[in-house]
Amino acid sequence: MADSIKNLLVLNGSPSGDQGNCATLIKYLQKLVGKKAHVEVVHLAKSTYGASFKKKIEKSSGVIFVSGTYWDSWGSPMQKLLEQMTELEATPAIMGKPCAVFILMHSVGGKSVLSRLQGVLSTMGFLIPPMSGMVYSLVSDIALKSKSTHANDFWQKEDAELILENLQKACELNVAWTTWPVDKKDPRRKWLR
Repeated sequence: MADSIKNLLVLNGSPSGDQGNCATLIKYLQKLVGKKAHVEVVHLAKSTYGASFKKKIEKSSGVIFVSGTYWDSWGSPMQKLLEQMTELEATPAIMGKPCAVFILMHSVGGKSVLSRLQGVLSTMGFLIPPMSGMVYSLVSDIALKSKSTHANDFWQKEDAELILENLQKACELNVAWTTWPVDKKDPRRKWLR
């Protein structure tokens, strides 16, 4: 990775916070980034959304979203954040900001979680670079320990390096994106009578 990434914000959406599999994956990602970027990790299960949190998002060059798969969805701390971040939709804080998504799962459901989360993030205004998301599973981890000619068809932990490279390249872009009009007054106001 080039030196152009200055600040990466990693958002851990796992209910297990800094104790689970997502935290272990984040440590692996930090090793891959090394000293080429400043990485700040926020474990959403132990954090509060507010002005300082918004400033972290705003100041970041790119954002990495990490979550496990919980009943065919991302973790509840990630869902809560997405609901709270609605106010940032189409704002300069996130408009065109590159992001990557890492999803963990035991056996099934992770690919739909990855696709749906990338769709939500894109709609909010984040930039989804090519090949900037992956699902890593317990099943893959076990399968990759045996020699197989099919190994390249599985996402592997090492694929994270490629994802981080694509994120870095996207962080170098400078585009004046156009936004749609968004109700910024009160997106939570009651409309059903």
